[in-house]
Amino acid sequence: MPSIRTLAILSALLFAAMAIYTWPLKPSIPAIQLTFTEYAFKSILSSWKPEGISIFKAHFLIDFPFLVCYGALGYLISKQTKLFNSYKPLAKSMLALSLPLAAAADATENSMHLLFLYNAGPFSQAQYFAAGVVASIKWILIVVFVGHAAHAHYKTAG
Repeated sequence: MPSIRTLAILSALLFAAMAIYTWPLKPSIPAIQLTFTEYAFKSILSSWKPEGISIFKAHFLIDFPFLVCYGALGYLISKQTKLFNSYKPLAKSMLALSLPLAAAADATENSMHLLFLYNAGPFSQAQYFAAGVVASIKWILIVVFVGHAAHAHYKTAG
């Protein structure tokens, strides 16, 4: 398994590449991730026009490796560093799973968006709603991990 440093560098490079590549998309990708209806999803696609939709489709080539990296990185940080040593074992275990679960949610959301993009459908409103829920869960898990990591770092640094 790669080292924490290797995964951190790779995650940062993939994130930067994805951010630069998708920079022209207005609204940005998180906006489409947090749509819960077909109308909202297609409205964003419409505002992107064919060129933006092509960027969105291609960004998945970066996003899938990125989610594998950040999921593994979060797990290794939780298990192989002293960052969360002050946490109770259950909380530490839950934090160790938070980014891998976020990555799984991210992969599910990506798969659903690819389905919406490349298949004629029809798709139910429940499928669009599910994609929005899965994306929301992903973001919540990421915020929880980053928030706890920042707090734990602040506590140990102070």
